[in-house]
Amino acid sequence: MNQRPKLPEQFLAKLRDLESSYLAETDLIKQSGFHGGEVRWRQDRGLILDAVDRDGDFLDVGCANGYLVQCLSEWAREKSITLIPYGVDQGPRLIELARKRLPQYASHFWVGNAWDWIPPRRFRYVYTLTDLVPETFLRDYLVLVLQHYVEEDGFLIVGAYGITSKNVPAQDVTSLLKGFGLPVVGNATCSDLPVSHVAWTKAEQFGAADADEPGR
Repeated sequence: MNQRPKLPEQFLAKLRDLESSYLAETDLIKQSGFHGGEVRWRQDRGLILDAVDRDGDFLDVGCANGYLVQCLSEWAREKSITLIPYGVDQGPRLIELARKRLPQYASHFWVGNAWDWIPPRRFRYVYTLTDLVPETFLRDYLVLVLQHYVEEDGFLIVGAYGITSKNVPAQDVTSLLKGFGLPVVGNATCSDLPVSHVAWTKAEQFGAADADEPGR
C-alpha cells in the first residue's frame, strides 16, 4: 500500500476535542453525540438496519462509547437477526468505556483513526459517517474501507445527520456515493427534513480489489 497523506492537524484537533465533549456527558445517548432523546435516537439511528439482510459482524467506525452498535445489535434481535458488535474510535477513553460496559466484547473495540487504521479482519457490515475525514479525503477514505474493512459480499453503510433544531438537513449520501462512482444498492432517510440519511453499497459490486489505493 502506498503511503497515505496525513490528515490536517486542525481536523485531528477537532476530533480530540470531540472526545472530551462526549465524555462531559453521563447519559449514554448524549455520550454518543446525540441530544434528541431516546425516542428520536431509535428513530434516527434505527434506519441503519435497513441495510442489514441477515446475521453478521457489524463494525461501527467512529463508534464513540460503543452505544450505537450495542443498540443496533439489540434492535436487530427484534427482527431475529444476530449482529455481533465491533467498533473503532480515535478516542482511547471512549473505547475504554465501551470495553467496560460490554466486557464480553471487550476485544471487539479498538483505538484508531479511521484514515490510518487497518483492521485485523473484515466484516459483513461496516458503518461510517461522511464527516470522519475532511471532505477532500472522503472518496479515498470510502475506497480504503471497501478495500480493507468490508467482506467481499458485505455492505459499506454510509450515514450523515442533520440538525433538527437548526432545520439543517442531512447530507444526501445517495448522491454523494453515486458522484464518487460507488453503486448504491439501497438507501433510507428519516423525517421530511431529513434528519438522517444512509446509503449502502456492496464491496463485490464496486470491485474493491481493483480500485486505486488512497493516495496513489
